[in-house]
Amino acid sequence: MHNRHLRKIIALGTLALISLCGLQAYWFHRAFDVAEKQFDHSVQVALRRVADSVTTSAEVRRIASNFFVVETPRHLNGQDIDRLLKNEFLIRSLNLDYELGVYNADDDTLVYGNYVRATQPRVASSQDGTIQKVAQAQNFAVYFPAKTGVVLASLDIWIVSTIALLLMMGFFAYAIYSVLKERKFSSLKSDFVNNMTHEFKTPVTNIGIAGEILKNKLPENHELSVYVNILLKENDRLRNKIDQVLLGSSADHVRRNTFVKLDIHRLLADCAASFELRMHERNGLIDLQLEATNPAIAGDPELLAQAIGNLVDNAEKYSNHAPKITVRTRNTNNGVAIEIEDNGIGVPAAMRSKVFEKFFRVPSGNVHNVKGFGLGLSFVREVINSHRGKINLVGELDKGTTVQILLPAA
Repeated sequence: MHNRHLRKIIALGTLALISLCGLQAYWFHRAFDVAEKQFDHSVQVALRRVADSVTTSAEVRRIASNFFVVETPRHLNGQDIDRLLKNEFLIRSLNLDYELGVYNADDDTLVYGNYVRATQPRVASSQDGTIQKVAQAQNFAVYFPAKTGVVLASLDIWIVSTIALLLMMGFFAYAIYSVLKERKFSSLKSDFVNNMTHEFKTPVTNIGIAGEILKNKLPENHELSVYVNILLKENDRLRNKIDQVLLGSSADHVRRNTFVKLDIHRLLADCAASFELRMHERNGLIDLQLEATNPAIAGDPELLAQAIGNLVDNAEKYSNHAPKITVRTRNTNNGVAIEIEDNGIGVPAAMRSKVFEKFFRVPSGNVHNVKGFGLGLSFVREVINSHRGKINLVGELDKGTTVQILLPAA
């Protein structure tokens, strides 16, 4: 995944989560306000009922969110007020602790105070449910120290959904961290492979030059010539393996501005010509059926030549007998379609979706008749994707393979 696409995904995901958090906070606040208003209404109704038992001219006031005062022109009995409050709160399911205080109206001195727990048993009411009225004016106040917790407890669904959203944000953050960490390790691995293979190419080149000089110095049919030829042959093998590893990451650096208009027929013909000697040695054949009337596409000639070469190379290597490779082209509504068909060993159906992965090779037990790193088809897919094309692999086991490529027209 390119850095630009990854940044877009992270930005869009973060924006979506921030929006969800904003909506959740808004509706949670609305729900809390509604629950708090319901609580205040129940408390005020209960206090009004108690105040009506004292006098018809009492006033109920909400001083703070959890503090209420009832002003009366009468003398109050603190124990009777306490009993009536318990009954009214129990009737309205207000099962929470509260503090009760009775004050003189003139100087606000506390004459009665009590902390009442919600778990106390219900107190029986008096016969008439009223308090003896005396001339001296007193007020009583009720304070709920745990009101916020009780209101929040009534919002259990909202709390659970908020926790779920926070967990989702945590998982998203962890996923982004893991992806970035994985990309860092992948970048380090690619840099290591590139540096290592480039370091190997220098001594391999020097060995090749020294071998050629030594071969030219030796007389014809010299007894050491066979060893020099082995040295040069194995050096070429090593150089080819290094090139294969380098190809595994070269497509990641393709840029659109390197593309040019090219003739795909000419590129396919040049690629077939480069395999002519190998096909002749195995009594094989490359049949070109280039039927596209408009073969012009926009692309990188070098990368496409390497990709097509990898496909033809696989078709030749994985043919147990004389390889027969057919290369077809035709025009479609979207561009040029290319098919490379062989008579090789084929690919099992369960493995077709994996053959384009890096370092994947079709399992064949402990024996690998064809050597490689599993980078060829991965490189091909990267090249085709960089050209905004599509690639697909079809065929049956022991009946050959057909690779289908679609490249957009220039």
